[in-house]
Amino acid sequence: MSDKYNITIANNGVEALEEIKKTEFSTIISDVMMPEMDGFELCKRIKANPETCQLPVLLLTALGDNVDLIKGLEFGADEYISKPFSLKHLELRLKKLIENNEKIKDYFSKNSLPPKDKKELGFSKRDLEFLENITEIIEKNLSNSNFGVEELSTEAGLSSSHFYRKLKQLTGQVPNAYLRNFRLQRAAELLDSNSGFNVAEVMYQIGIESNSYFSTSFKKLHGVSPSEYSKR
Repeated sequence: MSDKYNITIANNGVEALEEIKKTEFSTIISDVMMPEMDGFELCKRIKANPETCQLPVLLLTALGDNVDLIKGLEFGADEYISKPFSLKHLELRLKKLIENNEKIKDYFSKNSLPPKDKKELGFSKRDLEFLENITEIIEKNLSNSNFGVEELSTEAGLSSSHFYRKLKQLTGQVPNAYLRNFRLQRAAELLDSNSGFNVAEVMYQIGIESNSYFSTSFKKLHGVSPSEYSKR
């Protein structure tokens, strides 16, 4: 599989956690039976950590017992393959995980709000909780022009670097772009709602003070200027 993917190998769960701290991965494939820390414990720690819980985990095991399957899923494993398995089978399951991640990132390249249909993109419960928490924090501070990424990461309980990494892994967007697009999407909703707000009032409500910045950014995202958008 190394001809298709960039692969990093760890000998056990302890080494894997160290590698995950240093490198941004798209998927974790782990054997269940490992020395020092088994795959169940590795999966549990990945999913319990707010900084890594969005990483898809695929567990491989020689244990065919349904109890072990349930145990893996309870710890948050996204996929579970019993041995023996064909390489083709593994590649297909891995491809599915990666494609779903790409689908999520494609969605967030156009949207900064979680989809109304929670099952639309196959988010895990933890991913949804993270995104909904971010949405709630931004909504609460939307009109505050001084509210930026540093304040957002602080309220989310993460360091700036960890917040950057988590949000980018999950949505494909860096925090500055995510926050900007969130505001611009809210602006479009306000202009489209027949609420009677003019452009200046909408700018105030979304926390943007510069008219030129608002107009340029809005047109880049929505294809037309705010005033043109409001007349549609």
